[in-house]
Amino acid sequence: MKKIIKISILLISMLITPVFAANTFNVSIGNKDYKVKEAGVLINEDSLKTDFSPYIKEGRTFVPIREITEKLGADVKWNGKDKSIKITLNGDVINMQIDNSMVTVNDKKIELDHAQAPQLALYSRPRKETKTMVPLRFISETFGYNVDWNNDKVRAEISTVKSNSIVEDDKNKIENNKNSLDNKNFKNKNNKKKTQKSKNSKVNSKSIFDDNFFQSNVEKKETKNIKNQINKGNEDKIFEEADLDIKEKKNRVIKDKIEINGKLNIVIDPGHGGKDSGAIAVDGYTYEKDLNLLVAENLMEKLNENSEINARITRTRDEYIKLLDRASVSNDNNADLFLSIHFNSSDNSSAKGIEVLYASEKNVKIKDTVQKHFASCLQKALIRETGAVDRGIKNTPAIIVLNKTKNVSALVELGFLSNESDLENIKDPDYIDKLARGIYNGIEDYMNSYVIK
Repeated sequence: MKKIIKISILLISMLITPVFAANTFNVSIGNKDYKVKEAGVLINEDSLKTDFSPYIKEGRTFVPIREITEKLGADVKWNGKDKSIKITLNGDVINMQIDNSMVTVNDKKIELDHAQAPQLALYSRPRKETKTMVPLRFISETFGYNVDWNNDKVRAEISTVKSNSIVEDDKNKIENNKNSLDNKNFKNKNNKKKTQKSKNSKVNSKSIFDDNFFQSNVEKKETKNIKNQINKGNEDKIFEEADLDIKEKKNRVIKDKIEINGKLNIVIDPGHGGKDSGAIAVDGYTYEKDLNLLVAENLMEKLNENSEINARITRTRDEYIKLLDRASVSNDNNADLFLSIHFNSSDNSSAKGIEVLYASEKNVKIKDTVQKHFASCLQKALIRETGAVDRGIKNTPAIIVLNKTKNVSALVELGFLSNESDLENIKDPDYIDKLARGIYNGIEDYMNSYVIK
């Protein structure tokens, strides 16, 4: 692994160019012409001129690989028959193939979003030449390095010095946070477990869209597996994983309000995390998983100030938690409310605004309380606070964290990362606070109208 780290440091150190202006130019990819945005790459405040500029395409920053690997002194082999590249350095091997989202690092398979697959780009400047291009963020983050984006100078700024400070900060945050959990439940409130990002972990951003909601590729696979298990007659196994009693599907009486003894127990669930990045913003470097956690932490601060609320959070760091485990946190601890925090994305770049999803008790037989009231309170409060486009509330019973939680639950979609206007707001810290404030107000509104003490 030390050899891999050495490769990545050298590889990233060559991915640099002095281009700072947001210029555009044309390249031909797959016999189609594309207008791409010129991008710069900076490493430790040093830049390197390259003949063929890196570019941004479909929100991803691509860099030429041939010059990079040659400067590394690596053995580079091109197979024209299957358009594959084999890069060997000090016994370590990276294999890639043009237009193939599956790559390998030391024989370990890594699946990319198709938009991140290596590509052949025909440049017309400074001379006509075809270059093999690879996604910058994937290369750097696969090996565990940080990538920041300087929007003013349109460049990626990469740190090659790996630091444990983030991990230690997460550890301290978890040790000091009374609301932290050990992935699945709250029994260990001083969880000292720290999750370090695997050097070969991937950023999985492949997106699935339908009329109602965005799903990452990771979520889609997990949802499909759960459905297959149910279809095979293993529903009891799924219920067990979500800490549900299958008998709860029977003999229910639907209530309009919930009754509590003492404090209101609520679970806050920042969606995605770890290998599941969620949606990737149109700027190519803003990840949904990070925004979800940012809003959740802001919201937790507000909830913790309310003596009538006992709030818990499913993750406090960048880690992947299975959908059923998220539901289990709520069910196992008999939470009154469950709220999952997300941002949206769409193929339609004009789509914008906020919406709240819920799973109706009419569709989900384990629920015994009307669900839409909570969603409605959240939606109204969010629109009041932010002034965002009101997309309303939607019944989406197919979402696992909604249909496998027995309590009142909702999922907020706080804006479209695929829309430049929404994204501009979302990247403003003051707007993040407004989102958290809107959610908090929605929770209070629900408590005042639908909670009996």
